[in-house]
Amino acid sequence: MRAGKASKLFDNIFDFIEPVIIAVFVFICVFTFVLNNVSVVGESMENTLFNGDRLISFKFMYTPKRGDVVIINSENMKEIIVKRIIGVANDVVEIDYKENAVYVNGERLEEPYVRETMNEREAFADVFYDEASKRYVYRVPFNKYLVLGDNRNHSTDGRIFGFVTRDEIIGKAVFRLYSKEGKLGTIK
Repeated sequence: MRAGKASKLFDNIFDFIEPVIIAVFVFICVFTFVLNNVSVVGESMENTLFNGDRLISFKFMYTPKRGDVVIINSENMKEIIVKRIIGVANDVVEIDYKENAVYVNGERLEEPYVRETMNEREAFADVFYDEASKRYVYRVPFNKYLVLGDNRNHSTDGRIFGFVTRDEIIGKAVFRLYSKEGKLGTIK
């Protein structure tokens, strides 16, 4: 009789532990293959994102698109950074500091997320400066992206370190979990 009680107790414990183990396994799989948790460091994405914000990024079968806020494992900077994709493969991106404008394939971008008037920044290569138009002109190569911070005057971005590859992009920032200054919710 005693063995029966012990067996029943073991079954009850296993019935309780089994769903917990499955839930932990699913949680680990989701955050390994589908989602990623990352912190924003610095002011380069203000006023969209703020220093210390905690984000969830989506990475499973993600295809980067112009306008996406992305998490990047930057080979040039040797750190995880958060930037916005401005140009994708084959795009021609022109930055005109005098007009305070960015053009993609000849069309001026509407950028309500940009914090302030851009001050001219050095480029990672002088070859991108077009003397005739007085603009920096970037032709985005295949499998590469031009990324910029929303706070352009305080951002080390594609203008400084060049293009990023698809392999460097970890995922798209989709949700703000925590912020001292911004609203929680989806990221635009």
